[in-house]
Amino acid sequence: MLKLYKKEGGSLRYWEAWVHERVLTLHWGTVGEVGEQKELPIPPEEEDPELALAEAAGPLVDDGYDEPDPDAMDTLIVQYDVEGPGSGHDLEKRVAVEELLTDALGWTGNGEVEGGEQGDGHLRVHCRVMDADAAVRAVELALDSEDLIDGATVWVARGDEAPRRVWSAPKPQG
Repeated sequence: MLKLYKKEGGSLRYWEAWVHERVLTLHWGTVGEVGEQKELPIPPEEEDPELALAEAAGPLVDDGYDEPDPDAMDTLIVQYDVEGPGSGHDLEKRVAVEELLTDALGWTGNGEVEGGEQGDGHLRVHCRVMDADAAVRAVELALDSEDLIDGATVWVARGDEAPRRVWSAPKPQG
């Protein structure tokens, strides 16, 4: 997969592409929005499918798109309180949240899930995002859509700063 970004006026644009089973998928838009998608079959005479990806990216690179600078991305953490080290059910929840956020952030061009952890009374999913404000909105909508919002807290850190809480859902009743 190749991800490229470009600042255009007051918005951040994304373009990404990947090859799967000799089909080149292009996905582009404004960070925080689902954007558009197009699939192109790779001709049989094309020996290296990755070459089709590089050729598709060439004009965008010429137009100023570039790969993201990892240091410019924000860390976003979705956290839930758990009992002690957490249970098997908590692990299942963490995996479900990781999968949900992979889709929510990926399809809005806003970043990716880096992994998760549980222990010390918390379950956490760690993400790297391009636009923290748009990511928080996408996370809230995604968690709500799958009934995973109760008790969630979202933290954001820029650079080396300590994470700060930017959003909290109501605690579950009972």
